Amino acid sequence: MSGTIAVLSAEEEKEFEDAVVKGFCPECGKAVYQNPRGRRKKFCSDACRFAWKNKHPKPENWKSTRVAVCPVCGKEFLASREYKSKRKYCSHACANRGRAVKEGGTE
Repeated sequence: MSGTIAVLSAEEEKEFEDAVVKGFCPECGKAVYQNPRGRRKKFCSDACRFAWKNKHPKPENWKSTRVAVCPVCGKEFLASREYKSKRKYCSHACANRGRAVKEGGTE
């Protein structure tokens, strides 16, 4: 190929356009190949879809989300998915500090 440009017929051009990827995965950046039928895909795989959703949560869509204040550090946090008891602390570290103070430890 020494500087020549290949000219495609209309049929070949249509075939080429159909074969071209229609988008890229927002998680990994790989090409996303679409099925000819059904809903358009946004992710290249289920693993990428799950990873992206874990990194970009939407707590405003969760029914049981509430804003709480951590008694150890005073930081506001979103308490969500509370099943047995209400969340009290913003993190495991604050929960450990809170239990240490409660049990009579020094701090």
